[in-house]
Amino acid sequence: MGSMPITPGCSNLPISSKLTWDNAVLVSPATAKALGIQANNFGKFEEISEKLGNQINYDLVADIVEISDGRQVIEAAAIVAPGHADDSLSLALGYGRRGVSALLDDVGFDAYPLRTSANPRFVTGVTIRVTDRDYPMAQTQEHRSMEGRDLVREGTIARYKENPAFAAKMGMDSHIPENISLFTHPDLTSAEQWGMTMDLNTCTGCNACVVACQAENNVPVVGKEQVRKNRDMAWIRIDRYFAGEDDQPEMLSQGIMCQHCENAPCETVCPVNATVHSEDGLNLMAYNRCIGTRYCANNCPWKVRRFNYFDYNQRPIGQLYRGPLAKKGMPDTLKMGKNPNVTVRMRGVMEKCTFCIQRIEEAKIGRLVAAGSTPKSATPVNLFKVACQQACPNDSLVFGDIADPKSRVSRLRASDRGYTMFKYVNASPRVTYLARIKNPNPKMPGAENVGMANGAPHGGHHSPVSPASPGAHQTNEPMAPSTSEAH
Repeated sequence: MGSMPITPGCSNLPISSKLTWDNAVLVSPATAKALGIQANNFGKFEEISEKLGNQINYDLVADIVEISDGRQVIEAAAIVAPGHADDSLSLALGYGRRGVSALLDDVGFDAYPLRTSANPRFVTGVTIRVTDRDYPMAQTQEHRSMEGRDLVREGTIARYKENPAFAAKMGMDSHIPENISLFTHPDLTSAEQWGMTMDLNTCTGCNACVVACQAENNVPVVGKEQVRKNRDMAWIRIDRYFAGEDDQPEMLSQGIMCQHCENAPCETVCPVNATVHSEDGLNLMAYNRCIGTRYCANNCPWKVRRFNYFDYNQRPIGQLYRGPLAKKGMPDTLKMGKNPNVTVRMRGVMEKCTFCIQRIEEAKIGRLVAAGSTPKSATPVNLFKVACQQACPNDSLVFGDIADPKSRVSRLRASDRGYTMFKYVNASPRVTYLARIKNPNPKMPGAENVGMANGAPHGGHHSPVSPASPGAHQTNEPMAPSTSEAH
């Protein structure tokens, strides 16, 4: 939390452990076993926990532990962190403050009593004891494994030199037949066609894009209780996965936002046409038509649509369940923090990433002003950045006109490392990911496991799939997941 203790948005932001509204003592699986700390692990690391004999709790509650340096004693919740160093503890500073605000008092656990002027960042020789109490935690991602779906794709530099386009044919993408759509493709008649690329080589999962999107698009803060019920509202999230050896896992980060699919699954199931496609390739939301069926969220393979279960912007977080009986109205100080160019949504409405359409429209208006009486087609749209792109410190996100072959986003989309997620669904997303390339030192321990999150490449020949004969039955059901390129 650092120097921003009174900012609810920072408390609502998932940190590296995917926790919100709290910090926690991070321990390795082996240390957790030795101390008897229960594990909140799902997917691959659930198996590790079972092997180590850790008790698993699926309600996302953590054991309270006492930590003492012989001078001071503090209490904090402890969770298992894969890849953490054994026989050591980590606890973020800046939490557990008092007298800050009604919303943020006693959020998390105070680690400052263990600090000294001689050692402000670490302390040695502490003792830890597990109590018989537990503490509810709120995480935005409980599952930690890709389950063989090759969502994040990576390889070594040697693999890239051997086959530069290896990422495009990983897993299911090496098996799928030619896709045939049952739906009419939208009319993309605009001269500009918007798209985005995300470079997994440079993305560190820092969450800067998440914060920027929240501030730019008036994404509401929902509170810890709602996050525990999987009702977080972030338009872009950083998914985190683990791969590799059990005792030395590799962490993989990937930003996920609305993919603005050309064959959008959400659009085909909306009964009131509240989610529609624009002529420039954007998947739009008409808030005043949305009746909150949530069919679109159920049909979205990326699960990036957010539903306003409550009137977060008009009701106090502590009185959400009182509905119309709660005090209504947003304080003027909070209104000043909202972006006036973005609609503030209300209860019962679905929302999601819009590719910062307000900035797109501002650029279009600027072009009309610059063009004057001349045809607008002769005047290019002014260069601009969307919020997540503007905030990214590593320039991992690039947005622009994919119809312009000279644009940077078009050149990146044509990269050998480019791939789209869930290609077998035939949704034709406008977001392209660039695979991560690792260059391990072969003399380092574990070098053979670096860049191998998707499994080792191997040979094999795939016979071309012949088109189905007239009247033959075809199915769009996805095939069984695979963790390698070919079988």
